[in-house]
Amino acid sequence: MRILTLLFLTTALLWSVELRHSLLLRNENAILTQQTELQKAVLFGELELEFSFEDDSRLIWQTRIEADAKDNIEPGEFNTRPYSDLSRPLALGTTGYLELRELYYEKELDNTLFKIGKMQSVWGKADGLKLIDKLNPQSFAEFILAPFDESRIPLWSLSVLSTFEESELELIWISDNTYNKIPVPTAAYAFSSPRVVPQAVEGVKVQSNTPDKPDDLLLDSDLALRYSMMFKSMEIGLYYIYAYEDTPVLFQEFEPETKTVTITPTYKRSSFYGMSLDLSSGAFVYRLESGLTTGKYFLDEEAPQGVSRGDELAYIFGIDWYGLEESLLSLQVNQSFLLGHKNGFAQPKVDNTMTFLYKKDLMNNTLHAQLLSIHNISDGDGLVRPEIRYELDEESVTYLGLDHFYGSKRGLYGEFKDQSRV
Repeated sequence: MRILTLLFLTTALLWSVELRHSLLLRNENAILTQQTELQKAVLFGELELEFSFEDDSRLIWQTRIEADAKDNIEPGEFNTRPYSDLSRPLALGTTGYLELRELYYEKELDNTLFKIGKMQSVWGKADGLKLIDKLNPQSFAEFILAPFDESRIPLWSLSVLSTFEESELELIWISDNTYNKIPVPTAAYAFSSPRVVPQAVEGVKVQSNTPDKPDDLLLDSDLALRYSMMFKSMEIGLYYIYAYEDTPVLFQEFEPETKTVTITPTYKRSSFYGMSLDLSSGAFVYRLESGLTTGKYFLDEEAPQGVSRGDELAYIFGIDWYGLEESLLSLQVNQSFLLGHKNGFAQPKVDNTMTFLYKKDLMNNTLHAQLLSIHNISDGDGLVRPEIRYELDEESVTYLGLDHFYGSKRGLYGEFKDQSRV
């Protein structure tokens, strides 16, 4: 990867005709509300360079460095196991990392835009939830609290986007075997909910094998296709993704003689068929995302290996209202249906989640207030996130926010009640 990076940058410096750059520096501190102690003290830096060439092509280079003085979010050495060799960040001891975030070249020929390199590929527009946004794996180091553009893990990919009069066709080939970054058991946001983690049984020992991870850059690559078109004031999108699920399946084997359960995390492929609709009408925008995932695995305590294969149908319906001055009110309903649901499934047959978002700009757009609420109706738990940002000048912002989890610790959100923070 170092040789490839050096080659790209050397070529850019020799042939570029224009250079733009941006540097983001951030200090972010969080205090736990229950223990009243410092959870994190992060120094974050991100440098982006854009080289523009005489033929109107571009080269984008982005790198990030982060260090946390408290080392509570990801205790111990930075975990790079979910990354492929080409995407693996450089661990800086136990407190931080240095990462090549993006490095891609793009050029438009006729009506087709070609992009190749390490990049994010973003589909979907839902607030706080993901349904169609499935192309890039995610770091769950802070669960879903980090902005999606920062928690997404960019991948080495090839994108071909053809534009027609009223439509677009995009083909994406991903040859990067990098998957979701799941926190280790000692991490602040380690998963413990029975929805996603097999529950220990008294008197039974548990051991976990190293994940069985795909490693063939060609045979184990992923493929995605998107077609979108405008029809009057409606945008319609159709999607297909053939890829490995970014979270491994936790196959379990019980040895009666030693009373030991051995967990073997294994990555499995699935197919996703999606659709989206966006309709503007006056001060309202109506959004719909839906998708069917086939060949997916779910935790099943009654199955011989602790998992069962099935299909999942899900949708997110949202209404955005811009009727108030400098404001946005948004409401979303998310439902998922497990087709072929069984009694032992950890996830309910019908899972219901609602979100509420309010944004308000004040003081000539220098003060920004926001409230995001996510509530899972099935488990009665959720997350409330008020935040206020003030622009000190054109280049500086200060902000204050609250991340408050509530509900049963068996729920996906309630399990992090002890990690509520300011």
